[in-house]
Amino acid sequence: MSIGDSSNNDFSKLNERSDINFAIKAAGLGTWEVNTASDLIQWDNRCRELFGVTEVNPLPYQEALKYIHHEDVEKVNKAIYRATKLGSDGNFDVSCRVTGVDDGILRWVRFIGRSYFDETGKVSRFAGVIQDVTSEIEYRQKVEQNEQRFRGLIQQAPFAMAVYSSRDLIIDIANPAMINVWGKTPSVVGTKLADALPELQGQPFIGLLEQVYDTGVAYQTNEQQVDLVVGGQLQSFWFNFIYDPLTNSENKVYAILNMAVDVTERVMVRQRIEESRRQLLSSFEQSPVAIATISAKDLVFTMANTFYAELVGRTQEHLIGKSLLDALPELRGQGFDDLLKRVIDTGTPYVAPEAQLEIIRNGKLETIYVDLHYQPQKDSNGKISGILVVATHITQQVTSRRMVEASEEKLRSVISNAPAAMVLFLGRDLIIDLHNQAFVDIVGKGPDIQGKPLREVMPELVGQQSLQILDDVFVSGKTLQRFGSQVDVLRNGAMTHDYYNTTYTPLFNESGEVYAILELAINVTSEILAKKRIEEAEKRLRGAIELAQLATWSLDIKSKKFTYSHRFMEWLGFSEDTKSLDEAYSPLPEDFRASVEAAIEDSIHPEASGFYENEHPIINRLTGQSRIIHAQAQVFYDAEGKPAILSGTAHDVTEQRKMQLALEHQVQIRTEELEASNEELAATNEELAATNEEFAATNEDLAEANNMLIRSNKNLEQFAYVASHDLQEPLRKIKQFGDLLKIQYNAPSSQALMYLERMQSAAGRMSVLIEDLLTFARISTQQEETEPVVLDDIILSVLSDLDLRIQETGAVIDAVPLPVIAGDRVQMGQLFQNLLSNALKFRNPDVQPHIQITSRTVDYKALHESVKPARWSAFYHLIEVADNGIGFDQKYADRIFQVFQRLHGRSEYAGTGIGLAICEKVVTNHGGAILATGISGKGATFGIYLPAGNDKLNKNNF
Repeated sequence: MSIGDSSNNDFSKLNERSDINFAIKAAGLGTWEVNTASDLIQWDNRCRELFGVTEVNPLPYQEALKYIHHEDVEKVNKAIYRATKLGSDGNFDVSCRVTGVDDGILRWVRFIGRSYFDETGKVSRFAGVIQDVTSEIEYRQKVEQNEQRFRGLIQQAPFAMAVYSSRDLIIDIANPAMINVWGKTPSVVGTKLADALPELQGQPFIGLLEQVYDTGVAYQTNEQQVDLVVGGQLQSFWFNFIYDPLTNSENKVYAILNMAVDVTERVMVRQRIEESRRQLLSSFEQSPVAIATISAKDLVFTMANTFYAELVGRTQEHLIGKSLLDALPELRGQGFDDLLKRVIDTGTPYVAPEAQLEIIRNGKLETIYVDLHYQPQKDSNGKISGILVVATHITQQVTSRRMVEASEEKLRSVISNAPAAMVLFLGRDLIIDLHNQAFVDIVGKGPDIQGKPLREVMPELVGQQSLQILDDVFVSGKTLQRFGSQVDVLRNGAMTHDYYNTTYTPLFNESGEVYAILELAINVTSEILAKKRIEEAEKRLRGAIELAQLATWSLDIKSKKFTYSHRFMEWLGFSEDTKSLDEAYSPLPEDFRASVEAAIEDSIHPEASGFYENEHPIINRLTGQSRIIHAQAQVFYDAEGKPAILSGTAHDVTEQRKMQLALEHQVQIRTEELEASNEELAATNEELAATNEEFAATNEDLAEANNMLIRSNKNLEQFAYVASHDLQEPLRKIKQFGDLLKIQYNAPSSQALMYLERMQSAAGRMSVLIEDLLTFARISTQQEETEPVVLDDIILSVLSDLDLRIQETGAVIDAVPLPVIAGDRVQMGQLFQNLLSNALKFRNPDVQPHIQITSRTVDYKALHESVKPARWSAFYHLIEVADNGIGFDQKYADRIFQVFQRLHGRSEYAGTGIGLAICEKVVTNHGGAILATGISGKGATFGIYLPAGNDKLNKNNF
């Protein structure tokens, strides 16, 4: 920076006089002058020492600035600018830090100088001295730091603190706690204490503070009452406080530190206690609590209120003035006198909740319970003079509580030994308190569940109804039962879906509030699943009844009321499904009412068979339409073995009976015609008699032919045995000898090996062919043995035999429930074994095998003309086995069931060509028919028609 021009370059003038030089050196000052023309600084050795440099004069001004601390350069420049500015007084005074380049010491220096201006207003001279002020600056900084630390400590103190400066008691510092005590705002800082708190006038505190300021002696007091205006009202407070004088270096007081601790609450509590004690003593006689005082000397009763006298079964006159054991001798040996002496010796109060004592009351020894309190009393000298005895009679509460505890223990025992799962949840958080092993087994998380919230133990319940139901019971206080509700529980790492009958019972405390919930859970999974199976079976039964066009009805034997299905209601013209006996019999013609009523009474008699069957007409009450029904029913008995329900079905047989009547009429006509022709036949009888001799001879021939047929059947049976044993034996030896040849000749030629394998393969095919022929022969000649056959069991057995083949092919088999038929179980097994084996064998290699087994009932009128069952029946079971295999051309449908018929070469698909012939023979033996439909490359379907009843084939019905 350029300061200005000057013609004065003679720096030596600064030291012209030796006395001035001496004074400067003695003061430790350095001198300097700035040449305003060249911006060069001339300084003496002291200046160089303070700057910590060894450079010689002169020094450019910009170079000198490098030795000034960078944070102070701007301050120095501003001070120079003000001193050299035209119009200023020219004074230059600034303190800054300088850094010794050579010695590395940081110093504080003070520049003091002046600038002089010539007549043109330019600076003619700018010079002055420099002084080391490091110690003064550092001292002042320490003082300021201490002052800041002191103020900070006061501000952060947890109790009230303030500092009053001068004798006028100016509030210099006041922390938030003190301002809060005063009930003022921080604006009081800086004002006189007497002005800030005018309510202190007339109280001793201003005078005490002035006394401490004058004497320099601290003042301290405890529990001093102070009246302050807080919230606009004069209130009393109590403080422990200290007035501590603060002195300067000359040991003069310059301020007072005020520290105050608010003990108002403690004083007021003590006052309340003392007031309570006074009230206690004043109401001694009226107190409903047993109170007495006993002297420390000889344990003599000095006072006893009426309630105490009643408690111990004595009068006040009998107690006061007597020692404890003289007044109450039954207490001897119970230890109460020893307890009193211990309280007197130690001065420590004794409290005994639920103390038990034996006392004579109303002339007999009773056990009572009291909350006992022995409180030592002291005289004015601080010595224990007696004991205040306070006893609260709690016998009833203890007895009640013990009854509750006994009840709780009983509850614990009940829960622990209950056969069903039981648990007690405490609070709305459902903390598990009591539980038995059955509940632990349901939870499936291990035994460590006590004291844990239910949500923590079973997080899988979140989102289910159980948690919400428990909360609703807790809020409403009402018992809730749920039956057959499903609960999903993560038990032992696996999710289970069981059903429970659950009861939630709220438990109440003495205030009538719900404090716990007792849950009882019974696993009814097996019952629910059984019920669902029954409902499903009932649904299937209703479907079958509906399909068979049957009506259902039942009679409640006790209430004598009939219940009807919708179809039966339509037949009878009823709009309601329940009727009394008279209403139920009203649709019967008069000629049939008595017989129907008698037949029902006979069937429900306790000693009857319990079966009802009857056929009679009914008349629709609305339309007058007449029907003939065939009714059947069975009696069901109650737990005592008494008839309870008669339940059954009814079938409309009107059309059948009309046909029967027509046939009977035709028979009558035919009979009359036959009677007319009998006469003609009588005439011819004589002629026939003549021919009888010829028929007799013919009969002998027929008998001989019949005997030959019997012998032929026996021969066939003998052939079957030979085929099954004698023919199979050479084939087995061919295979065995082939195996031996392979083993004996370790390395036969490829051609020899091929011959052996073809020989064994041919023998194997012949063995399978013989077996299939024998099966076909047995089915053809075997007489039918009829028994109930559950086709579902047959399918399961066949699938079990084919399990390996199913796994190898990856086949999917879907089967609906199949009916129960009358037939031969073995033959039915052969039928489905062959059909399912063919479906797996003739599969499409590019498609996953899918076999479907379906079933339905078909009316005989709906049969296709190509279906010709071997036995007539009103209805037929149609069972279809469909696959998605290679199929066949429909033109081969008639040949497919013939023996030895094959649609594919043996190299493609193994087999004898007899399997489907066996299937047709089995179906024929059971009075049915089998039909095959197929699409080449798409699959085949085999339809099996089996009679749904036992009616024999009547060709006239087709």
